[in-house]
Order: sequence, then structure tokens, then C-alpha cells
Amino acid sequence: MDKSSEQLGRTAAKAGIWYTVGNILLKGCVFLSLPIFTRLLSTDDFGIYNAYIAYEQILSAILGLGLYGTVKNAKIEFPDKFNQYLSSVLSLSIGFSAIIFLLANLLYPFYAEFIGFSRFTTNCLFFQSFGSYLLFFYGAKLNIEFKYKSYLGLSFFNIVGNIFISIILIVYVFPNEKYLGRIFGSALPLIIIAFFICIYIFHQGKMLYSNKFWKYALAIGIPLIPHVVSQSLLSQFARVMIKDMVGTSEAGIYSYIFTLCTILFIVGNSFENAWTPWVFLTLKENKEDDVRKASKNYIAFFSLLTIGFMCVMPEVTKLVAGEEYWGGINLIVPLSLGNYFIFLYTLPANIEYYHKKTAYISAGTVLTAIINILLNYVFIKIFGYKSAAYTTMVSYILLFVFHWIIAKKYRGNKIYSLKIIMTNIFIVLVSGCVLLLVSCNPFLSVLLRYIIIFGILLILFLKRNMISSMLRRNK
Repeated sequence: MDKSSEQLGRTAAKAGIWYTVGNILLKGCVFLSLPIFTRLLSTDDFGIYNAYIAYEQILSAILGLGLYGTVKNAKIEFPDKFNQYLSSVLSLSIGFSAIIFLLANLLYPFYAEFIGFSRFTTNCLFFQSFGSYLLFFYGAKLNIEFKYKSYLGLSFFNIVGNIFISIILIVYVFPNEKYLGRIFGSALPLIIIAFFICIYIFHQGKMLYSNKFWKYALAIGIPLIPHVVSQSLLSQFARVMIKDMVGTSEAGIYSYIFTLCTILFIVGNSFENAWTPWVFLTLKENKEDDVRKASKNYIAFFSLLTIGFMCVMPEVTKLVAGEEYWGGINLIVPLSLGNYFIFLYTLPANIEYYHKKTAYISAGTVLTAIINILLNYVFIKIFGYKSAAYTTMVSYILLFVFHWIIAKKYRGNKIYSLKIIMTNIFIVLVSGCVLLLVSCNPFLSVLLRYIIIFGILLILFLKRNMISSMLRRNK
């Protein structure tokens, strides 16, 4: 590896470490707040709030036109006019969102009963959704530039503001409709962030329209919309279906366990924030072997984290919330395995992003989302809300398989070793199945989980040089 590539690897490694540490600390704030919200909110309130968040994630994907998925490619294609690109593309997404906002208000009477929110709350949902998209959009810029401090600063303001404003609104403003306090508390920080990001991007780019940039962005972004929406459906729609088909209380329990399990997603996403820019720039230099070698340790490390996560979370679940939420503890394994396959799916998906094949990305993800909705509809009816965790896990397995098949068209099997991936999948799946099988015996379950945790810590200690090598990208 030459000096410039090694320096890039070290920069990516440093960013990756800080993304991970920072995001875990930020997520720690969310988890520390969970005992507060699970006691301030009933399971019904918690279910309504999480249904709102599900709508928010789906709507943010639509309002953004998939344009945040173009940022990393644009940095490589237009390095000298990157700020102008961001400014012009932002004006495009603002214009589109304004049209959708007006149409939504005109048509509100037709869907009001279905969505179940007042007009004011629905408008709040639109502004929050745009703020969420804009945070992703600007975050993609910060990630490709390895500006992890700015990224973490924005995330800190969003999360901490979300928690404190929500508590104040729940206790003092909406004591009888507490879910509204949680909703408005989550919306306000994102709306503030969106306002200042807009000012900053327009100030830096000073460009509202560019035919060249708009064509480039829409060519990549529009085919990506079904993918982004389908991703949101995969991760969020089960909560909405549980709320409508079973009840808000069950939706609240499922959402609580789902929220706890997202810490594994956060860790994987933090790794990816540093991994993807490094992969893009390394592939640009035609160094596929560097990616292939680094990916072996990268995948193995996250596999160990996944197994360890499944072992420690039952105790964490009991510490964070009251007994009314403990009924969902056996959902930890399938939801964690689902997050593991989200991590794996990003490997082939990033190859597709690099080659700008966003239509293929959408095809695989849309098909998976349709399968997920159908499976949820059938199995929630038959087996209840807990089946949603397993249908989600199966859907993410299919998501990985579909994207791997697509990525093979673009040398994905040359960049990543399928043998290494399958070996890690086998180990993680077997570990999850064993943990589920012994969960009915509390003593054996605790004993086995602590033996596994000890084994993982021993492996990490013995392989500390491997981990150091992974972080340095020094193969």
C-alpha cells in the first residue's frame, strides 16, 4: 500500500473509531432516557409515538428524492464544485418537498382517519421528515470528508435536545396526551437543525439551479427512491402493522425491544460511515485486493460483536424498563440477527452505489420489502406480534442475498470473499439458535451467555494485533 493510500486508511480508521465511540455514547443517552420514557409513557403512548416515527422515516425517504445517496459519488465526480452541487441539489429537494406539503394539506381529509393524527401533528410530521432527510444529506457530506466532529456535534444536539424537550413537554404541556409531548419533542431539534443546515449549504454553494447537477442527481437519486422507501418499510412498517392488527400496547413492547437492538445497527452504521468512503476511494485507485483483505477482519470483528450483543442484552433489557416490557426479551436474537444482515448487505450495496447502479439497488430492496409486508400480514395474524421479529430477520437475509447477486455483476465476488462471509454467517446464526434454545432454562442460559462473552473477550485479546491491523488498514 503506497503512502497516500495508507494515510487515507489511517484517516478512515480514525474517523471510524470516533464515529463508533461517539455514536455509542450518543446512543447511550437514548438508552439512559429509555427508563424515563418507559415510565412516563404507557405502552399505548409508546406504540403511538413509534408509529409516528415509522411514518417519519418513510416520508423522509420520499421527500429527499433519494438525493442524499448521490453525495458520495458527487464528491468524487465534482471535487472542485462540490459545494455548488450540494446547494443546487438542496434547492431541488426543497422545491419538491414544498409541493408535497401543499398537496398533503389539500388532501388531508381523505387520509386523516387512516393516519390517525391531527392536521397540526401531520404538518409537524412533514417538517420533521424533511429535517431527518436533511440530516442524512449533510451527514453524507461530512462522512465523505471524514469530518466526524461536526457529524457527532449535530447528532448530539439532535438526541439531547430530543430527550430534554420531550420530557418537558410530557410533564408540563401534555400530561393527558403524553405521546404528543414525545412527538413534538422529537420534531423540534430536527426542524432547528434543518434550518441552519440550509443556511450553511446555501452560503457555501451559492447556487440554486444547475441543469447539469440536477440531471446528475436525479439520474442517481430517482431510481434510489423505491430503495430508500423500502428500507424504511423494512425497518419500520412492522410497528405500524402490529399497532393496527394487534394493539398499541404490543406495538409499544415490540418498539422497545427494537429500539434496544438498534445499538447494534448504530455500531454497524458507524463502521460503515468510515468504511464506505475508504472503499470508494480505494476502488477508484483500482486496489480491489486492499478491500478484499481488509474486509476479512472487518466482517469477523462485527460478527463477534453481534454474538456478544445477543448475550448481554437480556440483562440490559431488564435494567432499562419495567416488567411490562420484559415479554419481548426473546425477540432480541432475531432482531439482532436482522441488524447483522443489514451490516452484511451494505457490503454489496456499496459496490452498486460506487457504480451508480441505483435502479438495481431499488429492485432488490423493493422486492424484499414486499415480501416482508406479506410475511408480516400472514404471520402476525397467525402467531401474534412476536412473529414480526422473525419475518424481519428473514427479510434482511433476503435483502443481503438479492444485493449480493446484483453486486456480482460488478465484481462484488472479487472484492469480497463469499467463503469468508458464509463462514461468519454460519457462526453467528448457530450462536443465535443456541441462545434461543437454552433461553427457556434461566440458569443454563445465563451460564452459556457468560461463557460465550468470556470466549469473545479472549479471542479479541489474542487477536488484538489483527484488530489493530484492521484499524490501520495496513495489510
